[in-house]
Amino acid sequence: MSPARIFADHAAGSAVRPEVADLLADLYRDGIGNPNGGHAEARRSRAVLDEARASLAAALGVESRQITFTASASEGLALALNSETRAKEPLLTSATEHRGARALAQRHLAAGGAVSLLSVDGSGAWVTDSELIRGVAGQGGVALLTLASGELGTIQPRAELLSLWREGGGGALILDGVQAASAAELRFDEIGATHLVIGSAKVEGPAGIAALISAPDRRLHPLVPGGGQERGRRGGTEAVPLAAAFAHAYRLMSDERSATQRHLTQLGEAFDAALGSPATHGLIATGASDLGARLPGHRSYAAVWALGDDLVAALDHAGLAASTGSACISGSREPSEALSACGLSDAASRGGIRISFGRTNSVDEARLAAATLTATCARIRSSYTAELSR
Repeated sequence: MSPARIFADHAAGSAVRPEVADLLADLYRDGIGNPNGGHAEARRSRAVLDEARASLAAALGVESRQITFTASASEGLALALNSETRAKEPLLTSATEHRGARALAQRHLAAGGAVSLLSVDGSGAWVTDSELIRGVAGQGGVALLTLASGELGTIQPRAELLSLWREGGGGALILDGVQAASAAELRFDEIGATHLVIGSAKVEGPAGIAALISAPDRRLHPLVPGGGQERGRRGGTEAVPLAAAFAHAYRLMSDERSATQRHLTQLGEAFDAALGSPATHGLIATGASDLGARLPGHRSYAAVWALGDDLVAALDHAGLAASTGSACISGSREPSEALSACGLSDAASRGGIRISFGRTNSVDEARLAAATLTATCARIRSSYTAELSR
C-alpha cells in the first residue's frame, strides 16, 4: 500500500500479518493437502488442522471438539441458527446487528417464525427489556446478538441481558464475537453462550476462514452435507492452511491484545484532538460517547448533507480508506438500520461513516486522517450549501 494513503477501515478487516502470511505461503508451498486420506501426507495435513483447532480451543477455554471451522462468520451464524431454530420458535435479535445476522432473522420470519427486536438507546447499546427477554426465553426461543458493533463501535453491556435470558430459561444464545475478540479476552464458559462465532480477517488473519464454538451438548445440523468432515458438521474438504493461519493470527493477537488496545486508544485520542468537535464539521457523532464502552480506535459519524458512500468516495480520493459504517451496506443508498434504530433521521441514517484504526496505524496517520476528514467535509458542505442556495 502506498505510504501516501491511510488505511482506516480495520473494522472491515486488516491486512494479513507478515508472519501469518509466511506460514500460509510455507504450507501452500509444501503442498499441504486433504487431511482425510490414509497416506503420510494426509496425516501431516490432519496434524496441522488438529493443532490449529487445539490452539484456538486453548485460547477460548474449550475442548477442540467444540470448534467447527467455517468459511466465514456469516456461515458460522447461519450454521448455529439452522441447528437451533424451529419454524414457529421466537427469535430475539436487534436492529444494530451485522446485516448478515439481520438477513438470517428475516429468513426465519419469512419461514413463519416470530422475530422480536431488542431496542437500543442512542448509542446503539441494548435496552434490557426484562419482559421481552424473559418472554422469548420462556418460550424456548433463540437469541442472535452481537457483542460489539462493527458499525457503531459500541461494546454491548451484556451481563444484565444474559442474566435475564438465563432466568427466563431460554433456549440457544448465539453470539457474534467477531469485533469483540480483539478488544477483550473471550472465554466461552464465562460468556454463557450456546454458540460463539469469531473470524480471522479481524485479527490480521486470512479471509475465508472463521470458527463456530458450540457448547458440548449441542448437535449441529450441516447446511451442506458432505463426507463427514468437521465431525459431520460441514461438508467439503477442510481449508487446512487457512485454519492454521487463523489460529496463528489469533494467538499473536491474544498475546499482544493489551498493548494493541493501548495503542489504539492513543490513536483515537490523537484523532479526536486533531478533529475537534465533530459538529464543527457538520458531523453527528454516533455510537457510545463513553470511550470505555466502544471499540478502541473506532469512531463513527453521520452527516445529513451527504450520502455515506459519496463521503467515503471523497475520502478515498483524498487518500483515506474509510467505510460507510458496515462493509455490508457499502454501495447501498438505503438508510442504515443501526443508525435509524439509534433515533437518527432518515437523512442522517444514509450519511454514516466509520473510521477504524488498527495495530499498524501510527499516531501521525491518525492526525492526518482527522485533517483529511476535516478538509473533505468542508469541501463537500460548501458544495451542498451552494446547491441549497440556488
